[in-house]
Amino acid sequence: MTVTWTERALDRYADFYVAAVAPGERDELVRCITEINRRLASDPWFLGESRGPDRRVWFHAPLMVEYVLPPGGGVVVRHVNRTKGGPDAG
Repeated sequence: MTVTWTERALDRYADFYVAAVAPGERDELVRCITEINRRLASDPWFLGESRGPDRRVWFHAPLMVEYVLPPGGGVVVRHVNRTKGGPDAG
């Protein structure tokens, strides 16, 4: 399944990446995004929580993504945010 990120979501992720200063923090963000894309591409319906008919929210520390499952197929990540930490909730 194809995973697409909106420009807004990519810009927001870039802001987190540039602001990362702790040792290993950028590597952690890259690993997280890689895992998010991999898992969304394989089975997006069972990750996170439903927030409407085609909209879901998934907390995968240190990030949270809000995505939609359009009727035509694929996954569109519309928003990303930093979490306060903690275990993977997906």
